[in-house]
Amino acid sequence: MRITTKTPEQFTKGDVDQLAYLAGIGFGQGDSAQMREDTENHIHAADMVQLAHVREELMAFSMIRGCLWRACA
Repeated sequence: MRITTKTPEQFTKGDVDQLAYLAGIGFGQGDSAQMREDTENHIHAADMVQLAHVREELMAFSMIRGCLWRACA
């Protein structure tokens, strides 16, 4: 398994296609224009996106926004 982390600016059309397809499966919507638009909106709202590939096929992803922790005061 290969894990990569990208910022929204690094996404290609192919990356978005794969992510929208996998998200569509997960939400039971398939490959629709609405699912692709929603996926693009989520990608652009994220600070980073992690992608997990097995033999070049996208198997999982996570979108990260904001700090994961805060400094103690």
